[in-house]
Amino acid sequence: MDKALFCIYAGGVLHLGWTVFHLLFPRIFQWQKALEPLDSLNRSIMQVLNLCLTFYFAVAAYLSLAFAPELLNTPLGRKLVAVFAAFWLLRLALQQRFFRMVHPASLLLSAAFLLTMLAYGIPLVMAGR
Repeated sequence: MDKALFCIYAGGVLHLGWTVFHLLFPRIFQWQKALEPLDSLNRSIMQVLNLCLTFYFAVAAYLSLAFAPELLNTPLGRKLVAVFAAFWLLRLALQQRFFRMVHPASLLLSAAFLLTMLAYGIPLVMAGR
């Protein structure tokens, strides 16, 4: 298996991990208690945004694992790979902007965001050669 294909499959596995992680958000972050001070609208927005992100991660995982060769070898596929890489680059930048980068969890998440971005960014760079 070539390196680019391996990276896309790795990105799919990472997206599966992000899917599970986001499904666990209510439990991990104790949303029943933590979101209680919010009004109904803002509480609902938090939950809906999380579920939409979870859906995106599941779709990205599916596309990466089921259609990796097509993602690498078609113009539309390469555009999707670029979108996946850009999403994670944006997420990494937002982590730096909104969260304290001294907390170990923030550093670990930043590393995971970078790894996911590289899983899609490396094949893009390789295709550009």
